[in-house]
Amino acid sequence: MLNSIKPTASVEPIQHPDPVGFLADTYEFFQHVSQKVGGALNQFYNVHGHLIQLSFAGPALTRITPALAHWAVEKPAGRPALTIHLWDDASTGTKMPPPPWLGYGVRASNGGLQGVYGKRGEVRGFNTDRIRTIFQWGSNVLSIVDIQHGQAIFWTRDAAQLPQWEIGSPLRNILHLWLHEQGLQYVHAGAVGTPAGGVLLVGKGGSGKSTTALTCLNSDLVYVSDDYCLVSPDPAPMALNLYNTGKVRADNIHRVPHLAPVISNVDKLDQDKALFFLHRFMPGKLATGFPLKAILIPRVTGRVDTTLTPAPAMTGLSALTLSTVHQLPGAGPAALQLIKRLTDQLPCYYLELGTDLAQIPRVIKAMVID
Repeated sequence: MLNSIKPTASVEPIQHPDPVGFLADTYEFFQHVSQKVGGALNQFYNVHGHLIQLSFAGPALTRITPALAHWAVEKPAGRPALTIHLWDDASTGTKMPPPPWLGYGVRASNGGLQGVYGKRGEVRGFNTDRIRTIFQWGSNVLSIVDIQHGQAIFWTRDAAQLPQWEIGSPLRNILHLWLHEQGLQYVHAGAVGTPAGGVLLVGKGGSGKSTTALTCLNSDLVYVSDDYCLVSPDPAPMALNLYNTGKVRADNIHRVPHLAPVISNVDKLDQDKALFFLHRFMPGKLATGFPLKAILIPRVTGRVDTTLTPAPAMTGLSALTLSTVHQLPGAGPAALQLIKRLTDQLPCYYLELGTDLAQIPRVIKAMVID
């Protein structure tokens, strides 16, 4: 939306951008806030062998942690590979200093600065091979990542006002940017299967991938994701879990009645998707990962039976690319190459979804164990 607004005046370039200096200043302010609230609250998570520390100035932003709770460790061994410093203004009674790019560009009707922010929130002049700076207007979140030194910033104006997607899939931009450097690609996809092998479910929002993945929780298949997961093409294609959440539109809850008793946000279904924390209620269904056997593109048919139809390899690549790269800041040629290496190794099928939902996991299981 921001980039569709045509500026009414010329865009003034940012004078002498200094992303390293901005990160240092922001970290210094975090330390000030942390001291003001009595010290940092530290939590640790071991995500596929990568120790990540979340350092909170005040407890308000710990509301994003349930989605990562299954990776939590009490007494970590060794130093964190990534430390994320988190705070908000509202709960700490502080006010983040204006960023150095404020005043440049052209003010747009939604409050953004036309010409300063890229279409995925990248701040122009403040993204280098080392430092990535993202500001998301939709959630009022600033994310900064120092790829080289494993340090990051997550700031928002008011933790209580974070939208649901920041609760169900927290720290998306930071984890995507940093984990890519570790050889793991963050993708917008579901993944279900058996411990010996599974499938990647790809497609745009509303294609049926979330309902398909959550339907499989009512079978003997295991679950990696319905929305976001990690993939690795080497040495063989793998899907890896990141979050323990599941999400479904309120008007589709009747399709997954086995999950209705564990909805975490029943009071907000008039405005948000239903959110489930599966680690709490179905820990045995969560898989850390599995080898990938195929890419499936769900399509709602209206027919009774669910079937598989071969699809062109380029269709799978396109579906995964369009639903991933276009929404992740900083996802450029390197991410495209990694995704292409993955899709080149896997067959692709249309998953023709029927109305008899019990058939869906049976069709998937028959394919992966064949």
